[in-house]
Amino acid sequence: MSYMCNICGYIYDGDDFKKEPNDYQCPLCDASRSEFTERNIEVEVCNATDEFHRIKNSKIV
Repeated sequence: MSYMCNICGYIYDGDDFKKEPNDYQCPLCDASRSEFTERNIEVEVCNATDEFHRIKNSKIV
């Protein structure tokens, strides 16, 4: 699982994020740990690909 900083977009990749201390800060922008959101990049890529093909196919009509 990946975690993304909502402020700068930094990606913390790995399960260790939950083990980081509460005072963990983003290494790029110093945002607090609470600014990170859990992300599933594989699912998001699949969803974006499906959306791309849906839009592309709708324009072929």
